[in-house]
Amino acid sequence: MEGQVELNEVMTEGVIAIEKDENIVKASKLLQDEEIRGLVVIDDEDAVGVIVCRDIVYQVVSEGEDPTKTTVADVMSTDLIVAEEDEYLDDVAMAMSQNDVSRVPVVRGDMLVGIVTQSDILRAWPGMAEIMSEDIEMEAEATPRQRSQSGVCDECDNYSENIVEAEGRLLCEECR
Repeated sequence: MEGQVELNEVMTEGVIAIEKDENIVKASKLLQDEEIRGLVVIDDEDAVGVIVCRDIVYQVVSEGEDPTKTTVADVMSTDLIVAEEDEYLDDVAMAMSQNDVSRVPVVRGDMLVGIVTQSDILRAWPGMAEIMSEDIEMEAEATPRQRSQSGVCDECDNYSENIVEAEGRLLCEECR
């Protein structure tokens, strides 16, 4: 299709990777030294996951785990989307948005050749920011909201047009 951008035009070539059996201290040091936010996790040169700074903070630091004993495999995300270098940017960007992933390893056949991040996509295709925010907005709209109804309050026995279930009871606005 004319005008479409292939991943090889926007990806970051070369991949900073870490073996799944390395500890979190080594992963953190690599992230810091390379000034990046995520690493591709490999097992015998095959991409098997991704670890990002957020994984380390939420699953290791905040949980009080020992980063010298916790391995990358213990906290990595295995929900891995891998793309071929000749795939189209818009297709991969949509898949990233729908699957809530921030980076996608890029391969040429069986060889890992690069990575595409949300930042790469936004630099190449500023319109994606609008699509991603619409996706987030649609997800928020799909979240069930507490519905009010009319009826008698379990606390004060008064009739109300705005009864809501709270703590297993139907309560009016004044009693909530």
